[in-house]
Amino acid sequence: MTFGELLHALRAAADRGADVSAIEDDIEHLAEQEPEASRVDALAHPGDEQMRIWALGLIGDPRDRDRIVAALADPGLRFTALEALGNQNDRDDTDRVARTLLNDPDPRIRSKAAGLVAWLRRPGYVDALLPLAADFDRNVRSVITLRLAIRPDPATAPLLRAMSDDPDDRIRRSAALALDRLARRA
Repeated sequence: MTFGELLHALRAAADRGADVSAIEDDIEHLAEQEPEASRVDALAHPGDEQMRIWALGLIGDPRDRDRIVAALADPGLRFTALEALGNQNDRDDTDRVARTLLNDPDPRIRSKAAGLVAWLRRPGYVDALLPLAADFDRNVRSVITLRLAIRPDPATAPLLRAMSDDPDDRIRRSAALALDRLARRA
């Protein structure tokens, strides 16, 4: 199947409520193995813009960066566009854009933006994330803690200490585990 055919199959399967994991795996494989042909199919896809942005994000071609960033202006595309942005090679610009959404009113967007900022670890990321340690949404706080716990480093200690007092037990445990890892490395 071509990339375009797989996109159609994905939409049809999702509309039926079927398991789409195998189709997504095939799409990701083609995006990696045949990026140019996949990109042509994604751009020509007659379906919705969300599917196109998602597909272009998998391909990660820098020519699509402006389209992905422009999609951030649409609240209905913002989450998918943030996800797609994470596959772009320009890590500094991705971080800059993600930081602009750390105060988004939608907690899903704040969570996705915080996850990107924590994953990219560009200069000043701890200071950018510190206010979100008190975010009212548990998922926002959880994403930060989980990302930091994967690869804790000394720069994250202030943020992890702030998270160790979280009202949610799982967040406190993740922060404590990461702080423990840091202490053992010191």
